[in-house]
Amino acid sequence: MTSTETAPLTKRLDDMPDHARIWVYKAARDLSAAERKVVRERGNAFTGSWAAHGAPLDAVVDVLHDRFVIVAVDEQQALASGCSIDKSVGFIKQLELDLNLMLTDRMLVVYEANDKVQSCRLQDLPELLKDGHITADTIVFDDLVPTVGELRVRFIAPLRDTWLERYL
Repeated sequence: MTSTETAPLTKRLDDMPDHARIWVYKAARDLSAAERKVVRERGNAFTGSWAAHGAPLDAVVDVLHDRFVIVAVDEQQALASGCSIDKSVGFIKQLELDLNLMLTDRMLVVYEANDKVQSCRLQDLPELLKDGHITADTIVFDDLVPTVGELRVRFIAPLRDTWLERYL
């Protein structure tokens, strides 16, 4: 690379519009700096060639709070088809294998306690609530948010303001 060339910019989640559709994948532990770098680099390569019926998708893969892998696509540019969504799931499954990391566990609840991000199994939530380890005021990460805009405003919320409130 000559002094007048610059490295290609990596698109980040902050670059996506509020209406962009997202899929949130979560880990039971923090990803290391090396793992976050791998996710972002491979995500950049994946989204650079990701297409639906031949139409390139305006998309990004990013890591939030060291635990969440977010796949976002601006469907105003092109709709993500069933086949293209399957390809994104395949991308995530390959990350799981390569990093020896579970990202597709829907029964994992991620929350803040003692100034740390922690996780528990969904089936353990009633007992943690009963013991007072988790309360209605405990900050949780709502991985069911469907868009970047929702991610920005309600991804991090007290448990009572999320779908988990049914366990109170």
